[in-house]
Amino acid sequence: MWEQFGNVMEMVKRVQQYVSQTEDQLKTEKIEITSGDVIKVMVNGQQTVVSIEINSNYLSAENASLLQDLLVATINNALNKSRELHQEAMGKLAKDFNLPNIPGLF
Repeated sequence: MWEQFGNVMEMVKRVQQYVSQTEDQLKTEKIEITSGDVIKVMVNGQQTVVSIEINSNYLSAENASLLQDLLVATINNALNKSRELHQEAMGKLAKDFNLPNIPGLF
């Protein structure tokens, strides 16, 4: 019985190490989403906005509402792509360790 417990604890340690490595890798993954040549948003694989660039040709009072809408849409698109990347990485982890599909596990 204690031998099985030791095996489980070893697997838990390996999973924790793999999750930590995957999270570190996701920090370095960059996803760039643009709205034409107006806005460019870069996020990493952990849904953190890394940078936002706005083409200065579009910076004017007349374009303020359009820029705000484009900024929201572009950031949301980038974050969605980042979540997909994160889910793929964690799905691979679950598959590699033959873990059951438990919603919210990772």
